[in-house]
Amino acid sequence: MNRKIITRLTWLLICFAAVTNAWTQQIILDRPVRAGELTLFPEVNNEKSFYYLVDKVRLATDANGKPQFSFLKYANNVRPAAGAANEAEGGGIFHALVTLSVSDEQLQDARRELVKLVPGAQIMGPVVYKSGKFGLVSAFKDADGSLSKKVVGIGNAPIIDGQKAAISIQLTKLGAEILWESFKSPTPDISFTFEMDITGFRAPKRAIIEANFDQIYEHQAFGLGIASTYLAGEISATFDELTRQGAIKITQIGEDAKMEELITTAYNKLTDMMFSPLNGTGTPNFGNVTSAAGGTGGSLLDRASTMLTRNRQEARANNRDRQASTGGRTPGTTAGGTTAGTTTGSTTSESEPTADAGEGYRPPLRARSEGISPPSEGPANANQNNEEAVPQLAILASFEMKRIRQRGTFRIDLNKYTVDNMSMRFDENIGDLSRYMDDQKYFREVNLDNPLYTQREISATVDVGSLQDFAQYVNFVNVRITKKHEGGEITTDELKIDRDNFNKEGNNFSMMYGWKNDGDRNKWREYEYEIDWSIVGDNNISIPTRKTKANALNLAPPYQMQFVELQADPGFIAEKGIRSINVKIYYHVGEKEFIKQIDLNPAKGILSGRLDYLAKAGELGYEYEVTWKMRGQQSETSGRKNGTDTILFVDEL
Repeated sequence: MNRKIITRLTWLLICFAAVTNAWTQQIILDRPVRAGELTLFPEVNNEKSFYYLVDKVRLATDANGKPQFSFLKYANNVRPAAGAANEAEGGGIFHALVTLSVSDEQLQDARRELVKLVPGAQIMGPVVYKSGKFGLVSAFKDADGSLSKKVVGIGNAPIIDGQKAAISIQLTKLGAEILWESFKSPTPDISFTFEMDITGFRAPKRAIIEANFDQIYEHQAFGLGIASTYLAGEISATFDELTRQGAIKITQIGEDAKMEELITTAYNKLTDMMFSPLNGTGTPNFGNVTSAAGGTGGSLLDRASTMLTRNRQEARANNRDRQASTGGRTPGTTAGGTTAGTTTGSTTSESEPTADAGEGYRPPLRARSEGISPPSEGPANANQNNEEAVPQLAILASFEMKRIRQRGTFRIDLNKYTVDNMSMRFDENIGDLSRYMDDQKYFREVNLDNPLYTQREISATVDVGSLQDFAQYVNFVNVRITKKHEGGEITTDELKIDRDNFNKEGNNFSMMYGWKNDGDRNKWREYEYEIDWSIVGDNNISIPTRKTKANALNLAPPYQMQFVELQADPGFIAEKGIRSINVKIYYHVGEKEFIKQIDLNPAKGILSGRLDYLAKAGELGYEYEVTWKMRGQQSETSGRKNGTDTILFVDEL
């Protein structure tokens, strides 16, 4: 067989294995173990098999040891309003590859420590991230001269080969200026902030979640419905209010679980049922980021910065209260050296005291993203003093409300292994890059109206969660730009993005056109583009030609990966004598039908699961069939039914 064909087949098998492994790991999210500097999660079916969290972040380097990033800052002159100063509009595009890794020494230390904690335990490999979000935070001076933290960019962080994340963010004029000035310093106040998503199970808990959807939708924050976009942090804050009002209830039986973990699970379920990730992936486009939508109170960047300020103020106030209540004393520590009553946390995590639901109970800040915090280095961790570390960024993921609303009361019994997501937060200062400021490879500053600027560069990125997502359902995408010059000449440029160069180029692509007797600089910036997608199942989808002046194109696939979560009530299953449940999901991509299936095993407490499926962007829908096997080899089937729900209850015979 041709060596090139063998290489391609091997690569596809690796991609497929990674896609499968993200779910087949089946880790227990709320039983982490700290071994050395690493956080480890056990398997559901073998609690001596562990997977480690890859949470050490740094700017990636090439084969020559040079950092892999670029920053384009641009401006274009605009005619000022009467009496206003003549000022250029502008913005920027920041692209980088970052490495998510742990060292061999850290891994060896973790293996030694793990065996001491759990005799016979083994580390099987890294936890596979499902997807990730990325933010850039920098400091700038307010009008009064005081320093403030500003969220300058929010974007997707698709995971590519080699435990790297490819990030690309389009910046506003203010964001580009703040970032540019910060980079000039040898000690820049610029932080990478990541929220990386993992999927696994929550261990059985004697608790019940109930939610009244009619009351939830009546909350003023959700009154604008599908016209609005929401940050995950805003949704969580609204759920906090609804919990205090009684629209969301969490009933804990006994004291076998921390209340904040139950709240995390509840908020995750409700968010999945009520909201869809913005633009299919949770990544806002430049319009979402920079402009207010649906009257929700400013752009996403402004709201993220406001939440950041509020969360930092709240954390500081809580820490002052804690210090006052202990007379400034440091609480005792457990035998392992960790402050009693806390979890080990990164510089962005917050530890909350265990609390019982009752009169005046306030859910913990950012409950939706908590559960376990990754380890951090150094003795200065605020949690060692039982304090909340001051948050570095509001929760990043963006959502839009589903068109189909839930009705009535939602109820779920958590006395089983329950599938769930967890967002892992970690940050890293970007480091000293000032020595590269004069290198055009890394930093470029252009004025689009400068007569010397005659090569227009258009950036392009594919909006997917990871290389594995790309490999699972996208064959390739072709992008063509066409520039019709004033003199009648036509310039075209085209690129093809497939699985290989998506990984090789780190999801960083560009096209160009030049200057050909174009007298009007504003018209020169306008061009046309068209996109052709090749999706699994021999489906070719063309996006009609569109005009734009955008400096960057975000290529969102016409089909998006969706999921349906399966739930069964353990009491009902035991009463009916059901021994296993088989669930099949049917969906179409073009004319071709695909089938996925899963088995739930009551004997092992596995009465929850998840199946992914493809659907057109903005649409939800699938068919499903449930087969129940009883004692005595008897079975019943539901037959094929239509479904749109994110959570499907499969215990109704």
